[in-house]
Amino acid sequence: MKHNISLSGFSYQLRPVYKSDAQFIIDTRLEDANRNKYIHLIDADVSKQEKWIENYLAREDDYYFVVENALTGEPEGLIGLYDIKDEKAEWGRWVIKKGSLAAVESVDLICQVAFDKLGLKEIYSRTIENNQAVVSFHNSAKEHFRRVLENFFELNGTLYNAVEHYIDASYYKTFLMFELQKKAQMVFSRNLKQLIGNFKFHHLGLACSNLDTETYNLKMLGYRQNGVDFEDSVQGVKGRFLCAENQPEIELLCNLEGSHTLDIWLKNKVKIYHMAYEVDNFDYALDMLRRRRCVIVKQPEKSTYFGKRICFLVLSNMLMIELIER
Repeated sequence: MKHNISLSGFSYQLRPVYKSDAQFIIDTRLEDANRNKYIHLIDADVSKQEKWIENYLAREDDYYFVVENALTGEPEGLIGLYDIKDEKAEWGRWVIKKGSLAAVESVDLICQVAFDKLGLKEIYSRTIENNQAVVSFHNSAKEHFRRVLENFFELNGTLYNAVEHYIDASYYKTFLMFELQKKAQMVFSRNLKQLIGNFKFHHLGLACSNLDTETYNLKMLGYRQNGVDFEDSVQGVKGRFLCAENQPEIELLCNLEGSHTLDIWLKNKVKIYHMAYEVDNFDYALDMLRRRRCVIVKQPEKSTYFGKRICFLVLSNMLMIELIER
């Protein structure tokens, strides 16, 4: 069934399977000989896989996704929802490439598709009982165990029992979602560090009309000036850093005379101008954020204050962030 459901998480995202994914499907499913004992064998002929995808696209209520690494754009797995009936669906065709950390977040994302996008009440999975690695994953992910189906699967002339787990919408939204996303966030931190190195929060940027007035107000929260004021004629701003114990560092910014850089924020009485992050691999971080549909509003340039490159981007929620080259 042709569909346009796409969904992004922390490190990974789902997008529809296309005919052009035929070779990736073959490579991923045939990658691990040990794992292949417990999934239906497929032919390595690309034309046959393309024909299977064509047949899949003609079916109703069948959703097949590629699991992509949102930080690199590379495909790392497959997952699907099918046999939808009475607001329930089976999820499966689940294969993650060796070495990928996409397993937990791909389950969270397929739950979001099922419950938020499709309005289903329950999804369930059936795993060959001998496939202890996957059965253990379902148990450790705190999915509900329902039953063992005897002689349910037939593979290469052998019958296998199937272990059925299920997740209902209420359980997901009140408990499991938080468990899965907590683990997904840990994976995100690991992936981010591996790809970009240091990606550390540095400061909050506040727009103001007068540095001294704003400093006076923030002293009531324990803030004090940290270093001397600076002027950046390229950005058209004058700035001052403030610090306080156990609180985020603040960069106060006001327009230089004749500049209108901050006018839109001041006019709309928006205090938080941006959030700034210090990064090791500046170029890779910039490329990653572009892939996440962030829009560059100021091209990379050397900062007067930091002496390194900085760049401003806007997220899809209109929050502006600043990258600072470490």
